[in-house]
Amino acid sequence: MKKELVFEFWLESNRNWLEKCDGKTLGMTFSAGKDSSVCQYFLNEVKEQFNFKLKSYLCAYPRHRYSDEVNKKLQDYWASKGVDIYVQIPEEGDDLMENTKNPCRPCQNIRKSALPEIFSLMKTPVSDIVIVSGHSLWDIAAYALNANIAKELAIPNEDDETLTDKRLLEVSQRFYPFFTMPEGYSVYRPLLYLNQADIHQFCSEFSIPVIEEECRYSSWRPKNKLSEYFSMFGYNFEYEQVFNYAQKYLNIIPLDHIQTIKSKEYLSEHF
Repeated sequence: MKKELVFEFWLESNRNWLEKCDGKTLGMTFSAGKDSSVCQYFLNEVKEQFNFKLKSYLCAYPRHRYSDEVNKKLQDYWASKGVDIYVQIPEEGDDLMENTKNPCRPCQNIRKSALPEIFSLMKTPVSDIVIVSGHSLWDIAAYALNANIAKELAIPNEDDETLTDKRLLEVSQRFYPFFTMPEGYSVYRPLLYLNQADIHQFCSEFSIPVIEEECRYSSWRPKNKLSEYFSMFGYNFEYEQVFNYAQKYLNIIPLDHIQTIKSKEYLSEHF
């Protein structure tokens, strides 16, 4: 898809959700990867059109990816675009991920444990807050495929978290583009209608800076491997088809149940 069409398609796919952001403050959970960078770029382009404020939060972990030089480069670029990035630096070092069965899990836990801080940093009523993540259509397609293989084809593995109740809840909530939680804040995933190939092409053609240091543990993430598989075969998806598949074959948890979870538990354990 041509870069101009990528933005137009994204805008039309998200118009209903963007209109719900009128008068709100959007807190972007920024990682400086290609997906979150394009997501932030798009939102910054339309913040005046849809009358919302945009704030960006970067949890600089694991440490080997986010040097002071990298953080400053990112902050300088986005400041030139009118977006200030607040960098959260966890106390934990990268040694926490050494000698663990799955080094990605402690990393994810650290990022999630820092997330509730976003409420105090935004300095606005909770009901006016929209928390944003850059999960894409390929992310949820990979989750669906991984879970279905584990469920239907693989021999059960006690160490595999794929089919646990906790993992199902964590995955399920990422299939819903926009929803509001009991305390009044909302959760928004603007890229669920875009395939990763279009996102990455847009990022490259507009020279949006991204973090170049690859995580030394990235090979542990199943969705990365599945994304390589999708790319190899030129697969693309449509949101409605992936969502319907997940409902039918994975029995993802309904949104009305997800919306009953209190913020501290939701953000620190499931987001």
